[in-house]
Amino acid sequence: MKKVRSALSLVLALALTLSLNVTSAFAATSTKASVPVTLTVSNQYRAVNVTVPSSLPVQMIDGELIVARNAKITNNAKSGAVCVSSISVTDGALRVGDYYNFKGSETIALQINGCGTKGSGPVMVNRAAFPAIAGGENLPLSYQAKVATEEQELRNVTAAQVIFTISIV
Repeated sequence: MKKVRSALSLVLALALTLSLNVTSAFAATSTKASVPVTLTVSNQYRAVNVTVPSSLPVQMIDGELIVARNAKITNNAKSGAVCVSSISVTDGALRVGDYYNFKGSETIALQINGCGTKGSGPVMVNRAAFPAIAGGENLPLSYQAKVATEEQELRNVTAAQVIFTISIV
């Protein structure tokens, strides 16, 4: 039995040695490939420094709606342009309605730079109405509102939320 183990150990040792030689022979016949590493550096990161209105006030006095005439978005950066890439209007104290087909009660609808709400959610942004804003420049916001409410008096109520998404151009 001891001889069989010794013989088996010798056979395994030879097999291991031969397998190492085969690997070395394979490595000796291999080819080398040169693969380039392509590097692209883009230093276009810059912080967005923009001022948007803190509110878009709407007043209804004896049925007449009055809105601010000085609302604007300002690009405070010295260089580089930004743009309004999307607008969303969500419900507040009132439900957001369709500006072009306005109806309902306890409803508000907005039109900003000619782009009107269709209900709560995204507003279709017209690129001509929201062009790029160069560094140091501003984009005036002209907005209108339609309101239907049963309340006789409301003061400082957040009727809706307007969310401007600003992107680097």
